[in-house]
Amino acid sequence: MCLFIQYRYIRAQDEPRDHTYSSQELAFRYMPPGQMEDKTQHFREEIQKRAESSQARNKLHALLAMSTGGDDTDRNWGSVTIETYPRNAVTDQDDMQAEAKMNSWVAHSQEPYPVARPVVISGQQFAVSVFGVQEGTVTKGAVVWTTIRKGKLLSFAFAANSPEHLKALAESMKSVQFF
Repeated sequence: MCLFIQYRYIRAQDEPRDHTYSSQELAFRYMPPGQMEDKTQHFREEIQKRAESSQARNKLHALLAMSTGGDDTDRNWGSVTIETYPRNAVTDQDDMQAEAKMNSWVAHSQEPYPVARPVVISGQQFAVSVFGVQEGTVTKGAVVWTTIRKGKLLSFAFAANSPEHLKALAESMKSVQFF
């Protein structure tokens, strides 16, 4: 199966950079927050290494990974990832439970079934979970939105070192459009 994904940057004279991520296979568009660096290839390599070391049959697939820079201990650090996993590879019959489990995987949480609340964006229902973890002196927060789209669990994950930055990143979910 061939996955067609388009990621493009459009730049006009004297205008700020406009960037849109689009997946034809999953039929959606998303406008990531500005001021972020594309880390997709590196993130895919990390996922591949984890899958190989655990001998996983199915693995998460990274569609997009971006962050504000290299130092993830900086107060202004934040990241956005979009990941998928085959829905039929999760044994839970209930879609909301499968989505909550995916939220946990994407957030690297030990919680098998985190609390997830249903939220509708662009006519699509998502399970949304919030996570927090203390790493030394830094408290990282994450919000993960997961839905089922064309046989795949589709997750949008936002992580940041400050609640204000996390909220600003998660606000970009308003830009998601399904077609």
